[in-house]
Amino acid sequence: MNSKKVIQKEVEETLKSTSYLRMVKAPPFFKDKVLYRLAQQSTNQREENAFLSWFTPKYQAVALLFFVFLNVAAILTYSSERYGENISDFVAAYQLSETDTNSYIY
Repeated sequence: MNSKKVIQKEVEETLKSTSYLRMVKAPPFFKDKVLYRLAQQSTNQREENAFLSWFTPKYQAVALLFFVFLNVAAILTYSSERYGENISDFVAAYQLSETDTNSYIY
């Protein structure tokens, strides 16, 4: 019960202290200056974000189709025969064989 009285007393003191506050006067054209600076900041941010502004969805779609076409072409030109040839060239270049038992991997 005693804590409620202390809290109530502090609330009343806080409310009394607000009566001593004075009205603050803003300098003339303060609002206009602030709004102008905000507008300038937003303009500067747009210019900084304009790095890839030319890469619109139209160009994105074209780039996506180009990469899909490139991947399909790579898959179609890839054949298992060439894979076998490449593996045998690799084995010959590094002198590897299937019967080699002197391996460092156990």
